[in-house]
Amino acid sequence: MHSAMKNFLLATVTLSVAGAFVHAQDAPTAKKTPQVSATIDFLDYVFSMHKGPEDYYPLEEYEKELKQLADAGIRKIYLRVNVCGLTHYPTKVAAQYGDNDALHWTYEKEALRLVETYKHYNPCTETIRIGHKYGMEVWAWESLHDDAGVCYSNANISERYKSIYDKLKGWALMDPFYMDNPDALAEIDPRFKITDIDVQKINEEARRLPIEKIVFTNPSKWKGLPLGKITQENLRIYVSADNKQYTPYDKPFSFMAHKVNGCNQIVISGLNITQPYIKLDCTDNSSNYSMVITQQTGQGELYNTKGKMVPSVWNWGSGNPEKTWINFSQLSGPAAWDYQDRCVGCLVGVIPQTQYYLGVVEYATEKGMKHGVDRFRELAEYPFDGFMFNTRCHSVRADAERYGFNPEVLAKFKARYDHDYNGTEADKEGVCQIRAEGIADFFKNCKALTNGRPIYMSAPLPIEMKGDDNFNTTFGPLPWLYKRYFADGSIDGVVMIGKNWQNGTDFSSYFTDEITGSKPIKIGIFREGAKYGRDMDFFKKDMGKLLDSNLDEIEFYESMILNQRPEMLEFIRKPRMDTNKH
Repeated sequence: MHSAMKNFLLATVTLSVAGAFVHAQDAPTAKKTPQVSATIDFLDYVFSMHKGPEDYYPLEEYEKELKQLADAGIRKIYLRVNVCGLTHYPTKVAAQYGDNDALHWTYEKEALRLVETYKHYNPCTETIRIGHKYGMEVWAWESLHDDAGVCYSNANISERYKSIYDKLKGWALMDPFYMDNPDALAEIDPRFKITDIDVQKINEEARRLPIEKIVFTNPSKWKGLPLGKITQENLRIYVSADNKQYTPYDKPFSFMAHKVNGCNQIVISGLNITQPYIKLDCTDNSSNYSMVITQQTGQGELYNTKGKMVPSVWNWGSGNPEKTWINFSQLSGPAAWDYQDRCVGCLVGVIPQTQYYLGVVEYATEKGMKHGVDRFRELAEYPFDGFMFNTRCHSVRADAERYGFNPEVLAKFKARYDHDYNGTEADKEGVCQIRAEGIADFFKNCKALTNGRPIYMSAPLPIEMKGDDNFNTTFGPLPWLYKRYFADGSIDGVVMIGKNWQNGTDFSSYFTDEITGSKPIKIGIFREGAKYGRDMDFFKKDMGKLLDSNLDEIEFYESMILNQRPEMLEFIRKPRMDTNKH
């Protein structure tokens, strides 16, 4: 071939190949259609869905619900394998729900139905079998923390459960390991420990004079709430000497509701209260509300008859205002107190600081790590397709940042930084870093037990975003070491969440190649189904946006809501039908 012609042909081929390469590079990446997964809260099915005469939840009924999900195109389900700290499956290292009568004492009929169900089948084994039968992946949805859950009042339970109540101190759903080994839980900063003698002195002074005025103010986050629901006519005040039996306060008082810096404030004055426990109840039992409690101290104020503010501790409760106690040792997140049968209560004085953050495991301790891994080892023996570590938790303290200062953690701090912890901001950040490394070590230890099966985690906002309203403060200013999780190969996917119990926040832009190490990490987002209520327009708008988001997954909690609302399933199914046409 003539050399000129040969060079021309080579150049033509080279340009053609180069053009094809450029075209391939420039072509837009195929858009994803996120997988919609559904999380199964098995307890809710047993408690709410069974209407037949059986004293257990029949497997046939459960299979029918799972098939409905599969028929709608749900190809991945998560089984919540626990009830707070208790398991749905037989265990040698923890406790199964119902062991030694540890169950929902105030829902005895439903709780015993769940216990009876275990005698007929194992929810883990059967969910895996049925899910696979209908072409679904079945993953375990495990709690990162013990999740102490509900603390009951012995005033509301039958005699049958009084002995176990005394043993568990009301914490019906805690893993009993932590009752015997509380030092495996996050421990209070030593600077905040108050001795019983100090408490006695402070309370004697706080209660020396009667309370004359109560001031309660909403946080600025709730500026938008309407003022006026609570009035002098529908406000009831109750007092108690022991936080067990409350009686109506029947003396006259003055009442004012107004706005302060845009926030609702209630001022109750002209009082003469000598008892140390006080409740404020609104007899308007509607679902509207105007007052929200978020803090144990500082939000509500008490003044004595000399006009001096005295220390006080606050919380909310529900039920009969005369017979229901209030747990002042732990505030379980924000709550609207003028909502249905809720009320707000306060204690005049202070309480001994709870030494341990019940429900929150400290993985930087040897005990916390070993027990957590032992529990996961049992779970990993089941043929789940993957595992999700849920970081949401019923155990919520308003002062979470004060916990995680266990002696082992402080010893590691001293070894690393060559000085004793002294409470500075830098020292607190150092302690949080050590605690976070304990969680990363836990993930790594668990991944070694999965035989290559993937582990996902529900992903709170990273510490760099701690100024965001959705930053999860359940565990204090704890960094989530995503870069290390991916480098270790411990975490294969994240499902983004917001604050405790809130819907997911999209911060997918955070997961850059620098953070992921250029690994193909799956990124999803969480949706609390109950947040939709029965508003299908809101559901379609929100879910439609997510289905067009280019994320890998949308985790819908919980599946029972989908079973009860077929129109939701139809909406989820339709994009897949449309995709399959092309």
